[in-house]
Amino acid sequence: MPSQPPPDRALDRARAYFEAFAVEYDAAATEAGWMPNDLLADALTRMSPVWDALDLGCGTGSTLAVVRAAFPDADLTGIDLSPAMLERACSRVPDARYVHADVGAFAADAAHAATNHAAGGDARFDLVTAVGGLEFTADAPAILADVRHLVRPGGHLIVTYEPIIVGWEPQAVRTETNLGSNGLELTTFRWEPGEVTAGFDGWHPVRNRLVVAYRRDGLPTVYGWLHYRRGD
Repeated sequence: MPSQPPPDRALDRARAYFEAFAVEYDAAATEAGWMPNDLLADALTRMSPVWDALDLGCGTGSTLAVVRAAFPDADLTGIDLSPAMLERACSRVPDARYVHADVGAFAADAAHAATNHAAGGDARFDLVTAVGGLEFTADAPAILADVRHLVRPGGHLIVTYEPIIVGWEPQAVRTETNLGSNGLELTTFRWEPGEVTAGFDGWHPVRNRLVVAYRRDGLPTVYGWLHYRRGD
């Protein structure tokens, strides 16, 4: 098993992978039976109106499209490290605002601004999503610690992560680098559930469960699905 690569090397791998895969990504996701956005659509039906939404790792815009369908008047912002994926997202949801950035760096900078009144302390969102993508970042718990600052009181945070599953060989190790669907290397980072749920004191858990997100080589890939509402 390869040792854990430096975070910046893993980030470079992810950027190259999704740049090369952008055109084929949606077809591959459909073929793999991608399910998380169906769960998101269901979750949004139970929410109060959303006026400002942020999607981290927006990819080709499939999650933003679900949010747009649920809340036609919301201001949407998508963040992604791949210009090619952002181009696809802009075609799908043209009225959203897009930022080319690494999710971790964006979250850290935005959290700093959100907690500094002199630098824009009103930078808050009714809904923040990260559906698929955090598994390619080297420190999902740290990103979530920053992202929590971006959610308005009463707002919602919905994220997925890849859990470590003891006894299930495809997801039994914390860090793994394999060839992805397009033949390029991609590093996946996994977490114990308690690592990603730490720090949510004062938040209301709406749903915390494991779900089959898609199938790869005929085997299910399991995601942790976290939905929290920030206290008022």
